Amino acid sequence: MTLMRKADLLDEIRAEIGVVSDGLNGDITELFEFTVQSLYRKVPAYQCVGVYLVSNGKFRCMCQAGQRYLSPIIPFGEGLHSLAAARGGVVREQSENRTEVYVPFYRGHHLIGELVMIGEPGESIDEEDISLFCEIASLFESKVEECSP
Repeated sequence: MTLMRKADLLDEIRAEIGVVSDGLNGDITELFEFTVQSLYRKVPAYQCVGVYLVSNGKFRCMCQAGQRYLSPIIPFGEGLHSLAAARGGVVREQSENRTEVYVPFYRGHHLIGELVMIGEPGESIDEEDISLFCEIASLFESKVEECSP
């Protein structure tokens, strides 16, 4: 995928997610599910995309598309989910088998959840992708605020 083509694809994804977010009727679940499916369907390098929400001291998979690499329930304090939460920012971990990216999103100072992407090893998930993931997490934060009383 050429750089320009990838940029165009990511812009298209941004626009589609933006349209769905503008049409929400108080239910952010629809946005989470659309985002996960859209990212997975449109970017072949993303082997797994998910949204995990924090509940009762655990990260729980709210929606997921692609290969299931991670447990649907991960106790707080374990793994890269907790590292991203503790740092308050993006965690990107590369191994010879895959690249994992965790992007937390908040309501005020309270962790709500994380957008998680697992992709092909190497540079298939680059800074351009990370920028998109951060924008999506920011959108989730604003929509969580709008959709919650």
